[in-house]
Amino acid sequence: MVLGKGFLRTSLVAGQTAITRAQATNPLKLLCPQRTPNAAWVYVATFGGGLVAGDHVDLDVEIAAGTSCILTSQASTKVYKSPFGKLAQQTTNATVGSGALLVIAPDPITCFADASYQQYQRLHLEPGANLVFVDWLTSGRRARNECWKFSRYASRIDITCDQGPIFLDSILLDPADGPLESPFRLGRFHCLALLVILGPDYQDVTSAILEEISQQPIDPGSSLIQTASQISHGVVVRIIGVETETVGRLLQGKLEFLSERMGGGPWSRKW
Repeated sequence: MVLGKGFLRTSLVAGQTAITRAQATNPLKLLCPQRTPNAAWVYVATFGGGLVAGDHVDLDVEIAAGTSCILTSQASTKVYKSPFGKLAQQTTNATVGSGALLVIAPDPITCFADASYQQYQRLHLEPGANLVFVDWLTSGRRARNECWKFSRYASRIDITCDQGPIFLDSILLDPADGPLESPFRLGRFHCLALLVILGPDYQDVTSAILEEISQQPIDPGSSLIQTASQISHGVVVRIIGVETETVGRLLQGKLEFLSERMGGGPWSRKW
């Protein structure tokens, strides 16, 4: 097993956000370009462009009070095949200080045929903290006819505050429970996405999203379906689409409100 350990810390220095610790070991890389003094931009990457069987990436993040940070990626996270059933794993532990904003918005996970992958993301918000969180998954390499052909995908997201749990979500996609491409499971869809927006700074945004989606009828035959649920401190949006690009454009539009504070949306220089 290859364990890649990373540490990231932001601090408020002379009234501006600064990265005061960025450390990573193979196969993990943290790229920190200087884009704007108002926010820290960090691209989380791996040597080789993906995760192989047995890799375990573990990232600890501390976002200090009053700072802003985006965690994104250079491209989709590719998970290569696991010939002996060994897992590729990613774990993220993050703490967001009062008045701070953490945006976690990577490109989607893409599992190759016979890949086995799991992730666990634990996020703790201090009073007054803000979080924008995106987690999404594609069916695989469609050009190679590898649609939902991975061995196993498991994900757990645990968001808490000082008062207790805010949001807990688990998903397990395992062909052992039935073909994933079955019309009773994922069928014709090739992309799943989750968007969570929390915090006092974005109450107007969450209200607008809830209102917008509540007014849209759900058409079972549509190529793109979205739902929204109000939770304590914010909103949860779930999206399923036939085309990854369509889901990506929808997410990009919903995150336009970040541009002023962060100097651009998470994928502003890629799409």
